[in-house]
Amino acid sequence: MRISKGLLALYLGTVWLFNTAATVGDPVASKSAQALEHYGRGEYAEALRLYRDAQLEQPDRSELNFNVGGTLFKNGEYETALREFEQAASIGSERLKAAAHYNMGNVFYQQNQYEQAVQAYQQALELNADDQDAKANLELALRQIQEQQNQDQQQQDQQNQDQQNQDQQNQDQGQEQQDQEQQDQEQQDQEQQDQGQEQQDQEQQNQEQDQGQQDQEQQQDRSQEQGQEEGEPAGQEQQNISKEEAEQLLEALQDREIDAQKRRYRATSKARGKDW
Repeated sequence: MRISKGLLALYLGTVWLFNTAATVGDPVASKSAQALEHYGRGEYAEALRLYRDAQLEQPDRSELNFNVGGTLFKNGEYETALREFEQAASIGSERLKAAAHYNMGNVFYQQNQYEQAVQAYQQALELNADDQDAKANLELALRQIQEQQNQDQQQQDQQNQDQQNQDQQNQDQGQEQQDQEQQDQEQQDQEQQDQGQEQQDQEQQNQEQDQGQQDQEQQQDRSQEQGQEEGEPAGQEQQNISKEEAEQLLEALQDREIDAQKRRYRATSKARGKDW
């Protein structure tokens, strides 16, 4: 079961099979021979059935484990194939163990488990140093590990770059938000300051109005006092008297006028009496 790689294309070659010696009357050898024929024609399901039947009769034959594993590999049943190869590597001959480890490496390789594949190929070479296929696939597995590491590094670098970009973006957004908050605070402070100035100006204006009114009242008071000293009626007081008081004042003035006329009449009468 050789794996080779041309550019990016991965293809599978032949599977190493150990056929038990076919002898007349040996049912295990006969089934193994039939299974090999089906395997050669690509009829893996039938080949697997015959190998399984043979295993029922001789479950301890490492060759049957190896052949069953190879057929399962062709069917894509990698995990089950791996267990059969492991069984063959544990009880088989040195040559069979080397082949089993080699095929275990192929199973790991197919599942992209390249580090396990490297270990399996190395074990195969320890048992059979002349296995060129194992050397070639070992190089392939090591190359895949290197490429995977490069990809992981690139992915990590990209993640780091993305994280840095995200951090920078967050920092920029945070700075923009901070600047906006500072601008809003300055604007709010300015508005409060303007409002305070307007309130202060209004209070100053009210004070000036109050002072002006107070000055006007004082001026009116002085004018009233001056008018009273000169014998003039106080305009402010006249403005403040009621209608009843005004009528009483008018009656009093009329009474004064009548008294004055009487006095003038008496005076005039006396003067005339002297003439007589």
